[in-house]
Formats: sequence, C-alpha cells, structure tokens
Amino acid sequence: MHHRIHAAYHQAKCSRSSCAWLFIDNTPIEEWLNNHLDYPDLDLNGLSLMWLLDEEEDALAQRRFTPAEDGTTTPVPLLVCGDDMDFDCFVLMTEQVIDGTTLHWRRFGHSVSAGLEVGINTQWGSENRSVSFSLADFHEALAEFYRLMKA
Repeated sequence: MHHRIHAAYHQAKCSRSSCAWLFIDNTPIEEWLNNHLDYPDLDLNGLSLMWLLDEEEDALAQRRFTPAEDGTTTPVPLLVCGDDMDFDCFVLMTEQVIDGTTLHWRRFGHSVSAGLEVGINTQWGSENRSVSFSLADFHEALAEFYRLMKA
C-alpha cells in the first residue's frame, strides 16, 4: 500500500509561522511520524529540508532526500531538533530505498554521527515500520515543496 505524500504550508510546533512542509496522508510529517514511531515528542522537531541553519547541512539534506537510482539505498535525515536546527543534536533518520516505481522508507532510527557525517552511523529502531510512496508522487511532492519555499 502506498501512502500519500504532498507539500503544503504548515505551522509546526517548533515554528512561529507557517512554511513549506511535507505531509503524509494529509498529516504533517512530524505529527504522522510521532503517531507511528516509538520516539517521544517527534512532533516537536522540524523537517530537515526546511529547518537547518547551516548551508552545507541544508544542501546535504536536499541531496539525500532526492531519490537516487533504482535499487539504491540512502540514509535520509528526516527531522531535526527544533531548538538547535542542525545535525549536532537529535536527527531522525530513515533508510530510503528505491524499488522500481516505489520509494520506501524501510526503517527509522536516530543518527549517532553528527554534522556532515549525519546518518553514517545510525542506531536503527528495533521495529521495522516501512512506509512506501509512489516514486512519481514523491518527486511531485518535492517539486511542490521547493516551489512553495521560493514563493
């Protein structure tokens, strides 16, 4: 089963105003993950694509979110600490797998490596809670996200 992913404006708990954001099944990503994973207070974290102060870390998040070739896996930083806004605090990671026309977030964990090494060393959660999206829908959501950021 594919989950729906799209981009729209949202005011997260860690934000003072609304900004471009990703949604899963019409729920803001941090809230959806908070409801589906066993990590406390995920809804207090920010989306890495929107919430990083460091330009190099921001570029790294964008590169890692962008789906690679079929058959590849990529460690993707999804959420970052809402207070620190960098990869030196809590970073929720996913293992992004491309399988034909489907993009899977196969497992989730938190990075134990920081900065530009984020996700190189990840402590994966013991429960396997995969989430799958249509690759075309994922590309469309990212394109809309970047369009909203520039608007």
